Amino acid sequence: MVVSILYPEGNQGSLAPLEDRRFATDLNLDQVFDALTAGRQELDLASVLYTPLGDVDLVAYRHEVLADFEHPPLAEAVRAFGKGMRQVRDVLAAASKLHNHWQQERLFLEAVPAYCHNVASLGAALRELAPGARGVRAFNEYLRAYSASVEFTSLSQEADQIAEMLGKLRYGVHIKGTRVTVSPYRGEADYALEVETAFAKFREGAVKDYRANFRSLLDMDHVEGQVLNLVARLNPGPFGELDNYFHRRQAFIDAGIAAFERDSQFYLAYLDYIEPIRRAGLPFCYPRVSVAPGRTLATAAFDLSLAGNITKQGSSARVITNDLNLSPRERAVVVTGPNSGGKTTFARTFGQLHYLASLGLLVPALEAELVLADHVFTSFAQAEQLGSDRSHLENELVQLRYVSEHSTPRSVVVMNESFSSTTLNDAGVLGKAVLAKLLSRGALCLYVTFVDELASANEATVSLVATVDPDDPVVRTYKLVRKPPEGLAYAAALAEHYGLTYHAVSEKVTR
Repeated sequence: MVVSILYPEGNQGSLAPLEDRRFATDLNLDQVFDALTAGRQELDLASVLYTPLGDVDLVAYRHEVLADFEHPPLAEAVRAFGKGMRQVRDVLAAASKLHNHWQQERLFLEAVPAYCHNVASLGAALRELAPGARGVRAFNEYLRAYSASVEFTSLSQEADQIAEMLGKLRYGVHIKGTRVTVSPYRGEADYALEVETAFAKFREGAVKDYRANFRSLLDMDHVEGQVLNLVARLNPGPFGELDNYFHRRQAFIDAGIAAFERDSQFYLAYLDYIEPIRRAGLPFCYPRVSVAPGRTLATAAFDLSLAGNITKQGSSARVITNDLNLSPRERAVVVTGPNSGGKTTFARTFGQLHYLASLGLLVPALEAELVLADHVFTSFAQAEQLGSDRSHLENELVQLRYVSEHSTPRSVVVMNESFSSTTLNDAGVLGKAVLAKLLSRGALCLYVTFVDELASANEATVSLVATVDPDDPVVRTYKLVRKPPEGLAYAAALAEHYGLTYHAVSEKVTR
């Protein structure tokens, strides 16, 4: 049985990739996932990234593997294995594009020993490092058994024997005009050596090298191909062995080895992505997850996509972290405050934390305690699409109706500026109705809105406010604090700052 470092034995169950991936676009997770899969498209990591886990033990299983991979010696051994496997696949891909079948088969013979060496090197490293994760230990035992099997040992031995036979072949090529003759080697002199010796006495120092270089195996023209075909006819024994081996060993890459290659890259790609963010001083942690709705905690949390872009660009901009601490009874967070104050960034952070936790990955926070979400739903304000049969508001209502009907106490719902296309009164009525429905389903919600009254809808609702510099209300701090919405306080502060209060304007008018 193939061992997986993504799922404990027999526990993958009916998990399947999500079809609706709009949430990833809303949360900017699609940007993160695109970076993780870049250069690894042949491994289909996207199917793993869009398959959340529904069991706490599955999350713990991945946490163990990820913790093992955080140790540099083990990570480097697995990285070397992945690099070696990519090289094997590159050789096989190059061979499949060649026209001469003997050329294809000889290149195939190069790929097999490289694969065997790669597997043996990984096995030696794992035996020495003694990993602690259940998944890696299970794969280590699988690898031991596979490496000792007749199937594996014969794979390498046969390839070496055939390569040795081919390496001993000698033949003569006679070229006269446009006629090329290939014959068995009968001890003829090496004329190239004789010519070089004859002209050596005329050498007067370093000169331009006019000798022709033989092209590589991948650069064979039709004449060379015909010569190779004739050599094969002269040596049916070794070439027959090569042909037989090629057809018998087409599926030489073991399914368990291929699975480990793909699965290990899931972990390494994520660790590679977060490494520069960590070096910049931002924290990551293994979240505590539970299937029972309970406390929601996130300390020094931040938007992973934003942090990734800033570190990649080498920007001097600072990533702001925020905290959230909800009791089990507090199931809705209403975020208000000035525009461009960090509200949408915090909404994305909230969704990212829960979805990344459901993949069994480290989350962007110093500490986190989260529900293991069965689904992360989003409803973000979108520009109206030309040619659509539905209005912007109708699209929002259809999406939120679907969310309210399918959400559970383990669902996370993130809404950003919903109903912004309506009047303030309508937005308040619709917002209250949606929140009430979601809370009746037990879902955990975060709602970024301009409707302050929603922040005090009921006891299950918490108000967060994006703050500004108290000395200069134009300057955003991008920090969110738990307090009642400020209502007109922000507008009043701006009016005071710019001398536009009623008293100041009246004084100027009466002058």
